[in-house]
Amino acid sequence: MKINLIEVPTPQVTSFTLMADLDKKKLIETKTVRIQPHCVTKTRVATSMQIGETRAGLNLEIEGYKQHSETSMNYFSGNQVTKFYYVKSKKQNLEDYKEYVKKLVVKALKHIHIELDEITIELESGKF
Repeated sequence: MKINLIEVPTPQVTSFTLMADLDKKKLIETKTVRIQPHCVTKTRVATSMQIGETRAGLNLEIEGYKQHSETSMNYFSGNQVTKFYYVKSKKQNLEDYKEYVKKLVVKALKHIHIELDEITIELESGKF
């Protein structure tokens, strides 16, 4: 799969539909996802993926990167969930995060059973 990663400015206001199903048709049509990093702490970064009006957390384990895991209960399902946050450090900077995001998106697409020949990742790197 060819992956195009472009940095885009962080908008002042965004919107998404809470609890919406993933719009697979829109993803297949546009072949574009928007990635939003969010600092959980000074060094931990949570990652979200938005497709159209649907947003989902992408806190999956990716081999080869230092990550912090946190297990908590999902309030909607009542199940325990483990989230893996990217750890920001001198060794893992923005350039490393970009490579991490590419691997994360590929893993997420496999998880939702979508195969594309090309995808464009719009990274809002201003919050990193």
